[in-house]
Amino acid sequence: MFRWTPALAEVIPFPCRARIAKVRRTAQILDETTPQGADAYWERTVSDLRRQMQAAGILGDRIDAELRTFFDAVQAELYRRGYAALAGSTGDTAA
Repeated sequence: MFRWTPALAEVIPFPCRARIAKVRRTAQILDETTPQGADAYWERTVSDLRRQMQAAGILGDRIDAELRTFFDAVQAELYRRGYAALAGSTGDTAA
């Protein structure tokens, strides 16, 4: 008589770009290690983030978009760190 179907819902992740501590820590490690170490750390970080989002039920396209925004945020932090070093700043300044 009645056919029940579960409601469809999209899992919306916390934006990776807003994970400020993770962005800053990732940029710091990438900045302070060898190129090989930085590559290995980056691959591990992206893999871990992808696995966490997959486990939460987030769709593949959304995961890819989130990882791109995380990449952009880390790049911006690396630029900020480089600029601060050139300017002689030793403190943590707002971006």
